[in-house]
Amino acid sequence: MQLSALALAQGWQTDLIIADGLDYPRLLDTVRRISPSILAVSVMSPEYPQLRELARRLHADTGVFILMGGPHATFFQDIIEEPFIQAVAFGEGDISFPVFLDRFSRGLDFRGTAGMHFHVDGLVIRNGPAPLVEDLDTLPFADRRIMAKGNPLLASNPTHIFMAGRGCPNACTYCFNHTYNHMFRSCGTLFRRRSVDHLLREMEAVKAEFGMRFAYIDDDIFTFCSPEWLEAFTTEYPRRVGVPFMINTHANYTNERQIEQLRDAGCSVICFGVECGDPSVAGDLLKRYIKHEQFLTLSRLLHRCKIRFMTQNILALPVPHPLAVDLQTLDLNIACRPQYAVAHLFYPLPGTELARFAEANGFIDSLTDDLPERTNSFSALNFPNPVEKRQVERLHKLFGIVVSFPWLRPGLPFLLRLPLGPVYALLFMGWYGFSMRFRMEKTRKTKAELLFFIKSLLQSLASFMKKQPTRT
Repeated sequence: MQLSALALAQGWQTDLIIADGLDYPRLLDTVRRISPSILAVSVMSPEYPQLRELARRLHADTGVFILMGGPHATFFQDIIEEPFIQAVAFGEGDISFPVFLDRFSRGLDFRGTAGMHFHVDGLVIRNGPAPLVEDLDTLPFADRRIMAKGNPLLASNPTHIFMAGRGCPNACTYCFNHTYNHMFRSCGTLFRRRSVDHLLREMEAVKAEFGMRFAYIDDDIFTFCSPEWLEAFTTEYPRRVGVPFMINTHANYTNERQIEQLRDAGCSVICFGVECGDPSVAGDLLKRYIKHEQFLTLSRLLHRCKIRFMTQNILALPVPHPLAVDLQTLDLNIACRPQYAVAHLFYPLPGTELARFAEANGFIDSLTDDLPERTNSFSALNFPNPVEKRQVERLHKLFGIVVSFPWLRPGLPFLLRLPLGPVYALLFMGWYGFSMRFRMEKTRKTKAELLFFIKSLLQSLASFMKKQPTRT
């Protein structure tokens, strides 16, 4: 959305194709119908094998100029060596992308654009990184219309996502931020925040144009800000926007005063990461040094302030006995009593410290071979005990339900032994969707929204039920 807004500001036309769910002939017909000057592909690492093949075929069949960007292109810039990829954008792109578009449109030599690499006429040209945008207020508001072009159902969705700033100070080993911060530490200020007025003007504009009944401010740590910034935001937001909103926070960067300010401003949902309930694994393996009492104190504060909250958790970590660790995580969540507990199966993202640890210790064969596109139904790791692995995968499906209904906890060992994977998957997706769209937001739903919810749920379930590759 942000890059589309930058292109529109230069007079370009933009469109969006969501490739998921399209067979190749339909995708090819769509590309030919739009006939883009540039086909820009945003790639996450699990998607790259599929998108690489699509890009190869589309370039062969249409000759379209293919530009790849996004997380995978940032951390694996050598994809520029592929003969069917003409350009790779790495990093934020706010400065390099408009420069490239301007040069491209005027027929000038664009191959020296900072923040991008090029493969033209058999020659690979690599450039250094572009500077980071110091003042985020200089950027245009995100182009939200483009999302409805890709999925018309989104036009009826009254929940909108915003970013107040960029950057995360943590170095969690499962996340890209520690590597990203190292790569771009010399390019400018890593942690930046929009002015309160710039953020609120965007929210006002979105509310006026699209209708908005719930806002999600998706910064990694919203409360990682100055007291003055938060004071201004929580004072102005109720008057200028005035719809319930949700933020992410961190037990190490949150205090009672902030929670009370957010509550008074209309914050109705807060999300924070627990991730792992085993203190030694959380500290030594994940580099998350948070005491259990901090989670419990924050949880009690949120309950007292009547703010609904959800937790994030990672299961199937690369440890000898993952089930025992995951049950500790479950019990910590039960003690915190969130309205919903989200569980993810650990994915060894290439380029992260924890993925390298998993490979070095035999939990995966290779970081480049046969990693699945998604692991929302099964673990990508090799564990010594295949029975324990299956039980961890079942726990993942039941995790949020057991946290919400802790009376199920005594019967969990029995439930984990039952071969009911598809049933548990259906329960997982249903409870996840219902919790997020109804229990957390608690806004009135129109028929169009209900249709959007049902179709999204069915699409997610289809992805969830993809056949698991053969693994031990």
